[in-house]
Amino acid sequence: MLTSALRSLPARMAIRFMSSATNRLACRPTLCRFFSTLQLNTSGAVRILYGSQTGTAQLFANQLAEGLEESGLKNVEVVGLDEKPPNEILSPGDLHLVVASCAGRGEPPDNARKFYDWIMMDPSAKIVKGLNFAVFGLGNKSAHPNQNYNVVAKRLDARLGELGAHRITDVALGDDGGCIENDFDEWMASIISKVVPNSPTNASVPTDTPTNDLKKEVDVKQLDEKVDVVERPTTLDPAQSDIVRRDLFHLTGSNRFYADNTTKLEVIDNRILTPDAGESALHEIRVSLRCHDSSGNKTELSYTTGDHFLVYPRNSDAIVDAYVKMLGVNPHAIISENQHDSYPYPKGLTVTETLSHCIDLGAPPSPSFARIILDRKDVDYVKEIANPRRTVIDLCQQTGTKLTFEDFIHNAVPIKPRYYSIASSNIKYPNEIILVYRPVRYMTSKGYLREGLCTSFLAHKGAAQRGVDDVACLPALVVSNPTFRLPLDTQTPVLFVGGGCGVAPIRAFIEERIILQSTGHCCGPATLFLGFRNPHDEVYQGLVQEALQVGALTNSDIVYSSGSDKSCQQMLVSELVRQRGGSVWKHFQDGGHAYLCGGARTFGAAIEAAFLGIFQMHGKLDFDGANEYMRVLVDTGRLAEDLAN
Repeated sequence: MLTSALRSLPARMAIRFMSSATNRLACRPTLCRFFSTLQLNTSGAVRILYGSQTGTAQLFANQLAEGLEESGLKNVEVVGLDEKPPNEILSPGDLHLVVASCAGRGEPPDNARKFYDWIMMDPSAKIVKGLNFAVFGLGNKSAHPNQNYNVVAKRLDARLGELGAHRITDVALGDDGGCIENDFDEWMASIISKVVPNSPTNASVPTDTPTNDLKKEVDVKQLDEKVDVVERPTTLDPAQSDIVRRDLFHLTGSNRFYADNTTKLEVIDNRILTPDAGESALHEIRVSLRCHDSSGNKTELSYTTGDHFLVYPRNSDAIVDAYVKMLGVNPHAIISENQHDSYPYPKGLTVTETLSHCIDLGAPPSPSFARIILDRKDVDYVKEIANPRRTVIDLCQQTGTKLTFEDFIHNAVPIKPRYYSIASSNIKYPNEIILVYRPVRYMTSKGYLREGLCTSFLAHKGAAQRGVDDVACLPALVVSNPTFRLPLDTQTPVLFVGGGCGVAPIRAFIEERIILQSTGHCCGPATLFLGFRNPHDEVYQGLVQEALQVGALTNSDIVYSSGSDKSCQQMLVSELVRQRGGSVWKHFQDGGHAYLCGGARTFGAAIEAAFLGIFQMHGKLDFDGANEYMRVLVDTGRLAEDLAN
């Protein structure tokens, strides 16, 4: 859904997450020595192909390209699976490394769909013999267990093998429900060890080395110490002003930062929906779709109910100041326009502007960067870094490591834009959109307070007081989501299942059905299953009641996971779905559509399990039959989901 927006980013924003590959590979001499080296054709290239839905696969693809280039390969190309006709993607004599995500319940991402359909189903699909390949998949085992986990990567891997391509290593399955950065880090190291003959991971103990184990360990250590660190100096020019830009719309051409069609949109209102819910209350923000271009001309964006809204956040001033002090740089110094091509961000910005807009200062460092900061090769990345959500500044304070600005800027994790489900109907609000969000605040297991980057950014946005106020504007754009729509036939039965912030797209659909019903359209039956944390967390009661009164909703069940009295239902939404299993099965048998909206890791997985159980119990299907039934519902557009990771 976001691929078209992210694909238009400048090449530098395709990102270099991690440290140099030489540093990375030196950390795994024992592991990678088990892999044999692949001899490439001298004229062949390495083609890294990505299929990306939200941009992560694209970032990984560019990270892999940098690692291969820094290990000595010169002919490395990154290609989106929609950048060429499907029959021209696979080129003779090249090694193809495929990085592919999985959308929904087993669908290929938008930019990979044509290629996927061609290679899987087109009788004319052929590949040249001798073609080498490897596949890395991005999936979420918690949200989509069983047969749907990473199914796109598994099917592409199997199909390429069937067509005669040579698999250089087994398909690797990254789990976003765990620590996908670590999964990719290990796969990348194994790939480099195979395709780069002189990489540290392929270094073998010399034949005249004594055979005793102690001597071997010494030689391996010496080989590791000979690894050179790639120097990437970053020139800082003297400061010209202490003004800090609140956005980066002034950047143009190849130096631009935002995706095409990103505009400066004005915040109309930003309020807490349920004050009694405390700091974790749901918020609602309204944004005008009337925007002003650089010439002062007014334009209006448009959207369709069910679309997404992409927001570019920025770090808080307090976090930026802390990193400026740690790095010991002038916050207003300008990053020179004459940087090397490997510099990953727009040039000509000040240090503060770069740290504010380009780098995710609250994100954990990559595995290789964490090893560098801690000065240890045996870092347990999941337990020491990812799960405690430890940041670069945390680790530097612990170890006393002094990072240069160059070290940090080339290794830090970039900010990715966030997307939100639009919570309004374009019929009722053609000139504005409504978003629903919950500010993220929590304590880590190490005792650090963390705040969500984008939800914190949104929470501090007030309504504009005078004209176009930069402080009250969002860099954002509308992203089409054509697979998430109400049925064209308004009499088709619909079932809405949502939890927490998943109320947002459901709100939009209910609002649209109210309008359709009031304008003479006959709406079919509609059932709502909705869950909140407790009664204080419940929002949009008035809208639900109006929908029930006018016939836009037929039935509504609201449940709470905790904190409810005897008059309210205390259970999870998945339990409610199971309790209503007979009516859910009948709904699908009657040709109804269902919409699942909530978090992917918990809500999505629980509802999928509930549906599979219903199909088996009430449909008398075995497990495989239930999975296939669900697959048909997805393929025919009768089961749609809007799940947030």
